[in-house]
Amino acid sequence: MTGSGFVVLAGTLATLGSVPVAGLALILGIDRFMSEGRAITNIIGNGVATLVVARSENAVDMNRLTRVLDGEQLPPVNADVKAEEHGEGRTL
Repeated sequence: MTGSGFVVLAGTLATLGSVPVAGLALILGIDRFMSEGRAITNIIGNGVATLVVARSENAVDMNRLTRVLDGEQLPPVNADVKAEEHGEGRTL
C-alpha cells in the first residue's frame, strides 16, 4: 500500500523520540516521490529477475527478444505451439 511505509517509519521514530515532528513533516513531503522511486525500482527488479529465470530455464527466445527490443513489430507467439515446436510437451 502506498504511504504505509511512512506510517511505520513515523511510528518507529516517534517511539525512539529522536526525530522532531518538523522532521516527520519534511519526510512526509518527499515520501510520495520516494514511493514512486521504490515502485520503479521494484518493476525493474521484477523484469530482470524474470529474464534471469527464463534464461536459466531456456524459456526465452533471445533472437525474438532482441528484435522486439530493437523496435521490430512481431506477431504474438502462441505458447502451446512454441512448446510443441521444441518438443517440450508442456506450455511455457
